[in-house]
Amino acid sequence: MQFERKSFQAQPYLYVAKECSYEGDAIADAMGAAFGEVFGFIAQSGITPLSMPITVYHGMDPKTLRFQSGVFVSEKDAAKAKDPVKAGQLPACDAMTTTHQGPYTNLNQSHGALWKHMEEAGIEGAMPVWEIYVDDPEHTAPDQLRTEIYRAIA
Repeated sequence: MQFERKSFQAQPYLYVAKECSYEGDAIADAMGAAFGEVFGFIAQSGITPLSMPITVYHGMDPKTLRFQSGVFVSEKDAAKAKDPVKAGQLPACDAMTTTHQGPYTNLNQSHGALWKHMEEAGIEGAMPVWEIYVDDPEHTAPDQLRTEIYRAIA
């Protein structure tokens, strides 16, 4: 697994916030519902997404997963947010990144490897953590799915 440090400008995004347990299909179901709401909204609003689907985490609770699933958009389009779709912004920051290849159910292993690499390199991690889902799971085999993982640097 390769790790890289990157610098980012602030990036607005539209999202729907969800929370769920870590059990069974709860994560897939909650994220699927959030993406359905976001992409339905952007289609109705004439908004052009600037990325593949993303999920942003502002904290890591070991009992309840809380996240914001959506897509990067322009500032102009972020201003069109209407409940339950909200606008957020990733801050300008440096982040460490790696790419996970494989099923979404194994993403925690790649997150763990990234966090361990940062710790061993003396790089202090911060929030947010975010994922960009590079491949469409409807057209890509689970073992070929790529997900970019990012963790902000303190």
